[in-house]
Amino acid sequence: FVLGLVNMAAFLAQSMKETIQYDACDENSWDLIGGKYPLSNACGQLGQSYQDYHCSDEEKHMECPVDPNMSITAVTHAKWYGAPGPLFCGPKTEYSFTGIWDHLYECNRPWANPPETCSVYEGQKAG
Repeated sequence: FVLGLVNMAAFLAQSMKETIQYDACDENSWDLIGGKYPLSNACGQLGQSYQDYHCSDEEKHMECPVDPNMSITAVTHAKWYGAPGPLFCGPKTEYSFTGIWDHLYECNRPWANPPETCSVYEGQKAG
């Protein structure tokens, strides 16, 4: 019982630390592959597939079925220079290929002809 409470306290403390430190409540895209951020990071990072996670038999009653038609966009994201925008997930029938986020791409070039601006999120300078 006590170990469970300690684990819960540690989990909540880590969650609060990251929420306050990074001003984020959603997962950030941080898994680089070949120097770029796959947009598919929303579906799993470090080789994980989030939709394939399942609860143990004791917790199976709390598991939600996967909705193959659901689309969702995160609200928060990292804010460093060139940071990927909010993670997005949608059905493979609509998004068979997701692409990459190039954090080195200079999109904030109003002097270019034609002018280029960053438009995925407010305050974006690159990516």
